[in-house]
Amino acid sequence: MVSIPFISNFGKTIMAKKTVKSRNYDMKEITLHYLKTSNYRSFHVDGVFGGPTPKGNIYMEFFIERAVTPQKILHEVTEKGLLGKELSREGKIGIIREVEAGAIMDIATAELLRDWLDSKIRSLKGQLKETNK
Repeated sequence: MVSIPFISNFGKTIMAKKTVKSRNYDMKEITLHYLKTSNYRSFHVDGVFGGPTPKGNIYMEFFIERAVTPQKILHEVTEKGLLGKELSREGKIGIIREVEAGAIMDIATAELLRDWLDSKIRSLKGQLKETNK
């Protein structure tokens, strides 16, 4: 049995949890295939909420923040039959945070994610600085 080293998308080498039987194991490169599930979608993120789980993982919920949509608005109607001034509004007051998705990960993966984000942020800031010259 041989442990397979795995070079992650984040640029760090980690060991795979599974092992394979091999007599002559000498891998020089590997092709990673990215398959999108039928549930895949892109969404905007305004923030994240979460924290540690009882089993020592980290849980994150990504949300979109927006104004409350009223349940009902009463308007006057003008003499020309057009929508006029708002007279009253019913519904919740405050800000809505729509939770789009949740993710759970171990500490090592969270650190890889943090490092990947740091790298992308530095790169984007560098590009923006060059653009603004």
